Amino acid sequence: MYRIYSTLIEIVAAAVFIIPIWCIYNKLLFRSWKITILYIIFGFYLTAVLALVGFPNIISLKVELTVNIIPFIYMINDFSNACFFLPVLWKEFRNAKKVFIAGFAMTSFIEIAQIFTGRATDIDDIITNIAGTLVGYLIAYWFTGIFTRKIVKNSKKNDFYIICASVVLIMFFLQPFISSLLWEMIL
Repeated sequence: MYRIYSTLIEIVAAAVFIIPIWCIYNKLLFRSWKITILYIIFGFYLTAVLALVGFPNIISLKVELTVNIIPFIYMINDFSNACFFLPVLWKEFRNAKKVFIAGFAMTSFIEIAQIFTGRATDIDDIITNIAGTLVGYLIAYWFTGIFTRKIVKNSKKNDFYIICASVVLIMFFLQPFISSLLWEMIL
C-alpha cells in the first residue's frame, strides 16, 4: 500500500509541472486537447514507472555500482508492466520490432539510471521488462484491432520523444522539490 501511496505523491508532484507545460505544448505542438489529455495520462504512467523503479533525482543522486550480469539468477518474482501505450497512441509503434527496441531502450535507461540511486542494476530486470513489453504489445495489438476507430490517429512520433524527455527532466530536476514539500505536509 505504501508503494501505491508513494507513487501517487510522485505523480501529483510531477503533475504540477506536466499539466502546465503540456498545456503550452498543446498550443505549440499537439494542437488537440484530446491528444494532449491522452499524452498527459501517458506522462503520468511514465512518472509512475520512474517513481516505482527509483529513478534518480537531483536531490538524492549517489553512485553505487551493484550490477548483476548473470541472467536468470534472481528472476523468480520479477515481471514488469507491459508497454501498452505505445501502439495505442502512436501508429509507428504498431510493429513488434519497434516496440521491442523501445522497451529495450527504456528498460536499459532505467537500469543504468539505478546506478545513481544505490539500487542494483540487473540483467534479469532487462529480460523481464522486455518480455513484459512484448506481452503488452500483443495485448495492445489485440485491442487496436478491435478499437481501431478510437485510437489517436493524429499523434506524431516526435510527440513521444518530447513527452519522454519532458518526464525525465521533470522527474530529475523539478519534481523532487514538490515531492519533498508534499511529504512534509503529509508527515
